[in-house]
Amino acid sequence: MNKRQAALYSRSGSGRPAGGFTLLELLLSLTILALIVTIIFGAFRVGVRAWEKGQRDLDDRQRRRIVLDLVRRQLASLYPDDAMDGQGRRVRFAGGPKAMTFVSYLALSPGIPSRPVFVHYRVEPRADNGGETLLCHESSLVLSDDTIAERTPDPADFFELLAGARGIGFEYLKLRTDQAESPWQDTWDPRVERGVPRAVRIRFQENEQAAPIYVIAAAKV
Repeated sequence: MNKRQAALYSRSGSGRPAGGFTLLELLLSLTILALIVTIIFGAFRVGVRAWEKGQRDLDDRQRRRIVLDLVRRQLASLYPDDAMDGQGRRVRFAGGPKAMTFVSYLALSPGIPSRPVFVHYRVEPRADNGGETLLCHESSLVLSDDTIAERTPDPADFFELLAGARGIGFEYLKLRTDQAESPWQDTWDPRVERGVPRAVRIRFQENEQAAPIYVIAAAKV
């Protein structure tokens, strides 16, 4: 062994080159590097999933606001109470905590050829997650001598407006002529009540932890 080779192996008699690494050190370095890459990649995946979930939640909230605003506008465009159906019966506003029927000048479906429209709202439970779904049905009304031709909607013809909510409900504001405060009530029975509600309040709760959202539609009739 010449002097140059001896200098390379001169570190404390360890028997390795002074400027190199042993196989064990190399394996440890690669293991640590792999762990670091795995942690970084895992954090990146978590961040991507969180961003995707946030984007989905944002899209859902945006769609919910649009739908609730359309429902509010439709309720604000109620048709007068003197409309008659094909049998000469008055078509009046009727509502319960989970359903409403009324006539409106505004249609949500772009395919409705004429106005006004007879509107059915109903809330149904979802069997998959225990939530509720808001469904809607609209049908064109043909006006002739104050007569409205309507048909009973087929359940299959309802379309989905909002899905996956924990709770959806309707309340109705009764206008009082005296000085008493106007109460909100769960039903609006046309056989008992006169005219239409002063306003309709829609209650929407996304989940059990979220605070309910209230949308109030004031009638213009």
